[in-house]
Amino acid sequence: METGDDEERDIDNDDDFEVISEEEGERKEIKMKTITKQNWEWSLINEIKAIWLRPKDEITEREYYDFYKTIKKDTEDPLAYTHFSAEGEIEFKSILYVPSSAPFDLFDNYYGKSAAIKLYVRRVLITEEFEDLMPKYLNFITGVVDSDDLPLNVSREQLQQMKMIKVMSKKLVRKAIDMIKELADD
Repeated sequence: METGDDEERDIDNDDDFEVISEEEGERKEIKMKTITKQNWEWSLINEIKAIWLRPKDEITEREYYDFYKTIKKDTEDPLAYTHFSAEGEIEFKSILYVPSSAPFDLFDNYYGKSAAIKLYVRRVLITEEFEDLMPKYLNFITGVVDSDDLPLNVSREQLQQMKMIKVMSKKLVRKAIDMIKELADD
């Protein structure tokens, strides 16, 4: 490759360049290095806030039904739902659902089955089926409970001993029974 009368460049396979000057008669080698530069571009994939943290008036009934179908893995819409936040000794947000049809094994494994309520602490899933949140006679209730007051590094045995869980359980049972009473009145 010629670039003019004064200089001549030979390109080697090693990405080295030799510059030959006719005036001086000497060779200068210029080593060229290839530098790879990585550019990281981050994009937020999940922009949706947890449904139980959003205000009730911003959530459509379709979103509640879709969320139920996601957590219950059901094809039918729920019969009723309640979305509430409890304040007092312990603060938590919750959504509870009554399924439109009874599970096929509702009475088969009555004492071994627990309610399908997912317990979250600061949006981190702690357990999917926590037996102490709902009594056995309400084991068909499905939902989500999220509390900021519980510690993150808690074990299931410690949760069973906590007074806060008993307070949460009372409030959840009260809301579930109120939801069932409203269904009976309708």
